[in-house]
Amino acid sequence: MKHILAIMIIALAGQVLTLSASAQETARDRINRRNNAQQAAANAVPQLSVRAANMNQSMTQDLSNVRWMREIYRLVDLNKEKNAPLYYPVEPIGDRMNFFTMIFRLLASGSINAYEFLDGKEIFTDQYQIKFKEGFLDRFKILYHEEGGKYVVDDSDVPSNEVTAYYVKEAWYFDQSNSVVDVKTLAICPVLYRQDDFGTVAIPTPLFWLPYENIRPYAARMPIITSSLNNASTGTVDDFFRKRLFQGEIYKTTNMKNQALAQLYPNDTIRKKEQAKIEAQLSQFEKNLWATCAECDSLSHLAQKEPVKAAYKSGNGKKRTNEPLADKKSSTQKSSVQKSSGSQTKSSTSSAPKRSMRNRR
Repeated sequence: MKHILAIMIIALAGQVLTLSASAQETARDRINRRNNAQQAAANAVPQLSVRAANMNQSMTQDLSNVRWMREIYRLVDLNKEKNAPLYYPVEPIGDRMNFFTMIFRLLASGSINAYEFLDGKEIFTDQYQIKFKEGFLDRFKILYHEEGGKYVVDDSDVPSNEVTAYYVKEAWYFDQSNSVVDVKTLAICPVLYRQDDFGTVAIPTPLFWLPYENIRPYAARMPIITSSLNNASTGTVDDFFRKRLFQGEIYKTTNMKNQALAQLYPNDTIRKKEQAKIEAQLSQFEKNLWATCAECDSLSHLAQKEPVKAAYKSGNGKKRTNEPLADKKSSTQKSSVQKSSGSQTKSSTSSAPKRSMRNRR
């Protein structure tokens, strides 16, 4: 009897231990499931709603009928403080991520397409569309694993810390509907700087071109911090590009030779002068369209110029001294009166009075 009771106690204890172990494992599974859900939510790209798509369509700037346009290529260096909002945070913090991480997630989910970086041209057709796995993950040796037919990459494996520059293609054009000069961002290319085999030099590698029209609806919903003195996310990535808050150096303009400034002007000093010249041409184009002087057509402005013109009137071509306009008019009137009175005196008879009747009171 005692042996049976001991066996029952041992069996009961084993069941209790088994239940407790299963309970602990279930709790561990719940923790893992919650962590995975949080990670998936952080990496998830917000779906584009119909309203956002319609708004993006309404904000599209049509350049098909413009009378004047100039295409500019800029290098936006993220090491500069003014461009830092596109670089930080390097790894996602909560719902915050940098610009390239957002682009990476959009490409991984198939929300946008990327196109090959070709030398001297940008072609956004299916023929030049890159594949995310072969053309990007395998090419740059980025670690990933497949889940449900999708490629999943950990935040630490996304090379956002190596993307320290962007090529930005923009169009400066004259908007006939509003009679103003406007700027449209056409395309963006991330530039990856990776150390060479010896680890001494970071070699820049342009990754791919992205039409900005495809990124804009997502960029308009991505908040960023634009200042270290104000940690509130008061702007978006779209505001950053649309308001041109970035600082970019011109490295190319569309020309008939299809050459960059480095090819046209190998000398650094001459190239810097040409960049400054292009910037001045862009800023002065709109100012040269309209008269900027508020008094150019006013009577007061003309009245101020009249004494200056009168000072140069002379029969011998010599410069005469300036005199007030009122004094000059009065002197002219006096001389005309004297001439008229003299002529009347000569032509009058002897019985005529010697003093003019006009001067009598």
